[in-house]
Amino acid sequence: MRNQIRTNLFSQNQVEIDQSKNLIKFSRIAGIETFPINKVNINQNMLIQIILLSVGYAQLEYVKEVINSLADQECNFKKRIVYGQQKLHRLSGIYFCDSYAKRTCCSQQNLEELKFKWYREQQQAVELTQQCQEIFIKTICSDCDGDIGQQIRVGFCPHYCAQMYQACWNDLFQFDEKTQKLRLCYQNDVFCSELRNIVNSGDQFCTSLGYKVNSYTDVDEWLENKYLNLSTNPLCWDGTPSHRIWGADTKLPETKVSTKSKKKSTKEEQQSYLGLIIFIVIIVILIVVSYRANIFQKK
Repeated sequence: MRNQIRTNLFSQNQVEIDQSKNLIKFSRIAGIETFPINKVNINQNMLIQIILLSVGYAQLEYVKEVINSLADQECNFKKRIVYGQQKLHRLSGIYFCDSYAKRTCCSQQNLEELKFKWYREQQQAVELTQQCQEIFIKTICSDCDGDIGQQIRVGFCPHYCAQMYQACWNDLFQFDEKTQKLRLCYQNDVFCSELRNIVNSGDQFCTSLGYKVNSYTDVDEWLENKYLNLSTNPLCWDGTPSHRIWGADTKLPETKVSTKSKKKSTKEEQQSYLGLIIFIVIIVILIVVSYRANIFQKK
């Protein structure tokens, strides 16, 4: 994002310099160079453009320096997850949270745990709308985004919370008395309500789920303060994977998920689902037997 802005600036400046050069050539051909004031104006214009271009290049260099320094920064977020990596790396061969695995503090085990946690939550919960499922997966995966791991971005941006709220507007939720947080409505819950009847805004939704809301979005100011070693507030997280913001200029060590480990993981998931199905069948049988026994006693 930052590089694209700089590239556009340099391209614009180069075009203007080329235009100035063409004006000089045209002036000489037309014999206008006999009027020194035109030369002065053109030279001043060129000087201004050269200064702007130099400033642009200088800014690009400090941006690169800051981005490169981020690659060496340690992971220090330990509120909801214990990272398997101390520094950023690229995890390839992962399909759950794959966008965030490209610049992450998470290990393969961390991502497998997040995936299992989400699948288990889905099995307990009533059916969600497609858009609510998608935003929840993105939200769960946020802990494995490199910027969250390094605390570069802390808390969700208000507009991301608004997206979450809009996506889950009509879905059912329940307030958990134990955790004092909002959660998905489970199939065995007696009473649940649509989200719009529980909270009134995206900020309330994020806070009720246990996420912090942060409004700081000034990337330019953050980069400048970081370069000058000045204290600065962390940016907010808006759902954009960190590799799309910083990753184009830094090469991170890559960890490939082996085929064996993926097969093992799939086998473990199948065994887990089989165990859950067997447990449900046993419960159903016990309920039926108990029901028939009660009827027999009444007779």
